[in-house]
Amino acid sequence: MWIDRQDFLYTIRSVRRAPLLSSIAVLALSLGIGLNAGVFTLLNAMFLNPPTQTDPFRFVQVYPRYEGWFTGAGQYSAFTTKDYEAIRAHATTLAEAAAWTTHGTIAEEAHRSLPTLLVTCNYFHVFGNDQPLLGRFLNPNECERGAAVQVTVLSEPVWRNLFAGDPKIVGTIIHLNGLPFTVVGIVRSDIANFMAGGVFVPFTAEALLDNGTTNPLTNPDTPWLQIAGRLRPGYSRVDVKAELTTILRNQDRAYMESKVTSFNRKTSIELTNGSFIQTPAYRDTIPALMALILGPLLLVLLLACCNVTMVFLSRAVVRRGEIAVRLALGVGRARLLRMLLLEAFLTALIAGLISLALAYYVPQMIMNAANPNLAALVPLLHPNWRVFGYLAAIVAVASVVSSLAPMHAAWKLDMITALKGREGTATMRSRMTSILIVAQIAMSFVLLTAAVLFARMPAMVTAMDPGFETRQTLSVPLVIDTSPQNRTKALGFYRDLEARIRTIPGVQSLAYETLNPFHPAPPSEVRLPQQGAGQGQPAVIDHVSTDFFSTFAIRMMTGRTFLSSDSSSANTSSVAVVSQALVKQFWPGEDPLGKIIITPDDRRYTVVGVAADTRSERFGVLDGSRIYLLRDPAALEGQLYVRFTGSSSIMEKAIFDVVRNLDRTQANLPQTIWEEMESNAENLRALAQIIVVIASIAVLLAVTGVYGVLSFAVNQRTREFGIRMVLGANRISVFRSILLRGGRQIAVGLVFGIVLAEPSILAFAHLTRNSPFSFRSFDVSAFGIAVALLVCVSLAGMYVPALRATQVDPVNSLRAE
Repeated sequence: MWIDRQDFLYTIRSVRRAPLLSSIAVLALSLGIGLNAGVFTLLNAMFLNPPTQTDPFRFVQVYPRYEGWFTGAGQYSAFTTKDYEAIRAHATTLAEAAAWTTHGTIAEEAHRSLPTLLVTCNYFHVFGNDQPLLGRFLNPNECERGAAVQVTVLSEPVWRNLFAGDPKIVGTIIHLNGLPFTVVGIVRSDIANFMAGGVFVPFTAEALLDNGTTNPLTNPDTPWLQIAGRLRPGYSRVDVKAELTTILRNQDRAYMESKVTSFNRKTSIELTNGSFIQTPAYRDTIPALMALILGPLLLVLLLACCNVTMVFLSRAVVRRGEIAVRLALGVGRARLLRMLLLEAFLTALIAGLISLALAYYVPQMIMNAANPNLAALVPLLHPNWRVFGYLAAIVAVASVVSSLAPMHAAWKLDMITALKGREGTATMRSRMTSILIVAQIAMSFVLLTAAVLFARMPAMVTAMDPGFETRQTLSVPLVIDTSPQNRTKALGFYRDLEARIRTIPGVQSLAYETLNPFHPAPPSEVRLPQQGAGQGQPAVIDHVSTDFFSTFAIRMMTGRTFLSSDSSSANTSSVAVVSQALVKQFWPGEDPLGKIIITPDDRRYTVVGVAADTRSERFGVLDGSRIYLLRDPAALEGQLYVRFTGSSSIMEKAIFDVVRNLDRTQANLPQTIWEEMESNAENLRALAQIIVVIASIAVLLAVTGVYGVLSFAVNQRTREFGIRMVLGANRISVFRSILLRGGRQIAVGLVFGIVLAEPSILAFAHLTRNSPFSFRSFDVSAFGIAVALLVCVSLAGMYVPALRATQVDPVNSLRAE
């Protein structure tokens, strides 16, 4: 038998003889294991679980890839309406198929945006949810073509947070994008349908919510629907893939035959269980993202293990006489190591059981910090078999890691010296304590650097000078039907709106821009006259109105801005304003005025001005090459912006009242660009708070560990200090020697920490390369702040043990000799 009853009883007695040390070990491991288990519970629910708990093996989600067709083809995307209808009508391997798409709407009652799902009426049934909390779900007739029934089902978080859990909500009318929708039911918050804080409406209402600006429901060229279904009994996913491939090949032929121009459309599909990690577009990204999240938490666990190692090592040294006696009585070293490992495992097991509670509470704390509106979903994030397996794995890791040093000390124990009551760990103590201190400093540095980087991001957003006015410039979001049959009415609306806004006291100017600030824009190929297609350089093209530069207060470096006499017509000579970055790219050291550039539509533009570079795509990073072209007013494109003086809140209300008087369906609130930046910063603050808390726990563990390691080392070197003092060393030199030794260990730990942190920063920068935020390789300021903080707290942890070493009584320390 690998572990007998006597070994187990010995372990229990060892724990009971040192309750304080055992409690410290359990507490440290509980923090390390609990944080890992709690965060993994959240990641498991978000990324690894399928979106249904009702017979998940029969659930299947389908992803298409259209090749040789539209811009972006060749990537996994959504389905067209016709393709979904063909699957629903002809697929015999699927018992049922549901479709949905995400959509942003404004709830007039809350004056805030709500995530919205446009769904087919069998959506809830396919996802395994047949019992509403209140009312009913959508009826089949409410999703028929041409019905456009204005009904909605609310998610439980929306019902509780925005409507105070009103039990009489069913039958009430709410307004989405200014349109009345009748609430017919409440869907339970369920991790099987991780739709946080949203609303559900029939997918046939898409044109209503967009005021007819788009209508993918009837457009065969617009992929927009996600599809999931349930396997019919007796069929497998392989059968489904084969059948759906045949159906979509027929759709490909039908599509090409219906077109005047022949398109070589070819569709392939991939089937998954619906979990986010199996989504083809994110299959490679999610594991890396999870590794970056769980990696720092494993460092916290290792820090906790270092503390526990020190506890066990101290206990082993105190009991070296007892261990020597056991060896002398014939207990083999292998059994002794087994007993020490069992002691570590028992400690880790107790910590693991405590961590189960943290696995429930940590997601709650994270959600409350990130978004309090999601709190209703958290109680349903129960740990499943995957979480328990992960928990068991880290308990095993903690057991082994924390017992390695005590096992090494017991294996190398000099039995003769220990039986005489003398110190037998002299050769081990220096190397082991140095390794523990270096390891704790290195791991703490990585976490502290991450905390500094993320804690700095909100301030980076709000303190950044983007190169244009943000506090006195309002964006006015509008949803207008600009279809050909409604163009005359839309033009009249814009004319009336502009005229009324200009009469508001404090309004200085109006402008339009097709690219929204702080949203990455796709580049286009721009070339010189002597260059052919494919030989140009990438540049972002922004269509703006004549007052754009004055409205945004963008400086002109040379030349002029657009004039009212300039034309945007393709039949006349057109002009362009370019950025400094484009000048450096195309004409370094030359005068750009009068130069010709050619856009992808083969139109030629004469450069009449150079505008200062801005930071409108990525926070804190200068934009690349930009071309500003004159907006065609008849095209009705772009976002409306208003430059004003005075109070932003008063101006926002005044403009909103004007918009609502002209069109009651408009529900989007105007806001300054600064408020958009502040909103982004607020979201980042929640994330930064979580990371700072984790890093603070890590630093606390590290300081405690450094204190424990040095205390152990000082206790082990008591006789050495006594001898040095007898030989003439004063207390200051002893104090200095301990701090210098600790300082060298801290320096080595910081070097190793930089070596660990830099690849992590590079990996995270790669993952976020398309986001508005950027991370620099070898961020000197972040590393400097982390080094300063860590050195200060580490020296503080060293002070007390070093001071205690100076109080050693030489006579008492040498008496045993």
